Amino acid sequence: MHLSVYLPLLFSGVFGVLAPPLARRLPPAAGTWLLSVGGLVAAAGSSTSLALLAFTLAGQSSLLSSRGHWSVDSLRHVDPVATPVAAAALAALAILALEAGLVGWRRVLAVRDACRLAALLPAHGGELAVIPSPVPQAYAVPGRPGRIVVSTSLLRQLSAGERRAVLAHERSHLRHHHHVHQSLAQLAAATNPLLSRLPAAAGSACERWADEDAAKASNRDVVAEALTRAATSKPAAAASAVVLAAAATEITIRVAALRAAPLRLALWRLALLVGLLGATVAAVAEAAHDTERLFEFAQYAYRAQHR
Repeated sequence: MHLSVYLPLLFSGVFGVLAPPLARRLPPAAGTWLLSVGGLVAAAGSSTSLALLAFTLAGQSSLLSSRGHWSVDSLRHVDPVATPVAAAALAALAILALEAGLVGWRRVLAVRDACRLAALLPAHGGELAVIPSPVPQAYAVPGRPGRIVVSTSLLRQLSAGERRAVLAHERSHLRHHHHVHQSLAQLAAATNPLLSRLPAAAGSACERWADEDAAKASNRDVVAEALTRAATSKPAAAASAVVLAAAATEITIRVAALRAAPLRLALWRLALLVGLLGATVAAVAEAAHDTERLFEFAQYAYRAQHR
């Protein structure tokens, strides 16, 4: 085990820095998938690196060595990982695993709360729930089935075309399960702090994805106008963390994007991010192979001592 075990940490850090600005210049659907699934791959790679580093120290315990039938003395002699580095990796792995577990559990609870909220909403035929409220509100509630909530106040402010745009936006959130993408990005950031910029970037990409879907069902200028009118829209205070509001974030940026032509897929940006992820996977595989050879040598030494 040599340099390869540290490369996934480096590559994940580079991905965490480059992915958000590059994803903003990709079509939102592609950017969302790269940020969420790509972030999860980068986080898994860095976690595996920490686990491999930590295992060189944990493997020197008498309990594990007796079960694995390898020589502790030989392992200590040939192990290229310094003890302080392995100990730091073990501590970081434990802390990050706890943090990721807490984030994952909170997201599970948020989805459960959203499903309960969706079941309690008044039915007005299909997925739409109109609530009497003086506050302009429009948001999507994931559930089985998911619901789109719009307040009477907002409906009065919008024209017929703008209403269709808002509904198409929220319907996109439900159809593409955008709350899942955001959950994956948050889980990746909790697993690896170097990916801390991904959740906000993934949230922005999801909103732009829904904007583009709405623009397919309506005029781009109409969607932009609907977002501007709904800029004060906020989910109810008791709403779940996975509820997605139509006009909650980056209104100015999103309106500017709608006023411009749709983004084209830039292959070099896509190739750069996918290449980073591929290099991460390759480095993890090489580090795992090095670790396997290290313990195989220790097992050979154990067998030689016990002949």
